[in-house]
Formats: sequence, C-alpha cells, structure tokens
Amino acid sequence: MSRVLVVTPHPDDEAIGCGGALCAHSEAGDTIRLVYLTSGEQGGHGLPPGETARRRETEAGEAARLLGAELTEFWRQPDGALRATRRLVARLRDLVADWRPGLIYATHDGEMHPDHRAAARLVRRALRELPAAVPTPAVRLFEVWTPLQHMDEIVDTSAHIERKLAAIRAYEHQCSVLRFDEAARGLSRYRGEMHSWPGGDYAEVFVSLRP
Repeated sequence: MSRVLVVTPHPDDEAIGCGGALCAHSEAGDTIRLVYLTSGEQGGHGLPPGETARRRETEAGEAARLLGAELTEFWRQPDGALRATRRLVARLRDLVADWRPGLIYATHDGEMHPDHRAAARLVRRALRELPAAVPTPAVRLFEVWTPLQHMDEIVDTSAHIERKLAAIRAYEHQCSVLRFDEAARGLSRYRGEMHSWPGGDYAEVFVSLRP
C-alpha cells in the first residue's frame, strides 16, 4: 500500500484524466488524497461564481467517494488565473514533505488550458524545493483537454471504466453542458484499442514528469 496525491486544477479533471487509475489504487488499498487547486467557479455556465464553487465542491465530494479517495481539500485559487506562486509552491512542497506520497498525479504541461499547465509547473517547482532528506515521488501527468503525443505509462482501466464514468457524471452541472463522460469513454476506448494491446478495451496514458 502507498500514498497517492492528485493535484487537480479543477473539480472533474481528476475523474476525467486519471479516474480509472485512481479506482485501481483504491482497490489495491492505497490512500488517495485529492487537492483541488481551484473550485472551478468560473465554469458555471450562467451561475454566479460563488454558487458554482459550492456546487462543484459538493459534486467533487461525491466523485471522490466513487473514486475511493479518503482525503480531499480545496485550495480555492482563482479559476482561470492559477499561478505557481512562491506561496503556493511552498504550500505544496510542505504537503509533500509532510505526507510523503509515493506517487503524484497532475495535468500535463502541454494542455491547452492555462490552469492545467500551471498545475504541472506547480508540481515541478515544489518537488525541486523538497529537502534532501525527503524522497522525491514519481509523477504521472495526465491528459484532459489535450491528448498526449508522447506517453511513458499505459494503465489498463477496463475493470474500472464504469466507476470512472460514474465519478465524471457526479459533476452533473458540467455534464449537462458538455458530455464529459462520453468524451472520456471515447478517449479511454481509443487508448485501449491503440496502445493497451494485449490489454483490455480501455486505458489511460501518462507521461512522467521531467525536471
């Protein structure tokens, strides 16, 4: 058993990008901790930011339960203006140093969404500042809006695809505007068909963080 930390820019990125892998970690008995950097308050599609944040945080709690995450926290950084500031880097560095995860998940730094790229920078800078006595965890960067062109790891998620989709659907407001569940199923099916052979029908792919 190990500790798994997920650094996600918005509520729903974690379920879309690595939900299947998280289900596998949960099934293996790993402890999962989700850090939502923003509450996605600008993605309300007509709802006020405050109401949107409350709704998406509530939905995130249900998604986390479905994914098997035991710990969740909201850092409430500005949605759409996320920055890897010195203060935020120090906060993540201290969390990693204190909690000592063996593996970190985050969005990859080629994502089209600037918050997603900022999350990757945040993880990279925080790990560079770890004290020498703290082991550096492995890092898997996942795809949400922008498919990866290079991949280092392929995880067969066939056994967990329905649970992953249920977690995505927990974000009811987002899925009412754009069917993220259907898009995620399609991408996972493509990854399974093209890259997971001789594995199952569905897969998630990741790139390792490079200094």
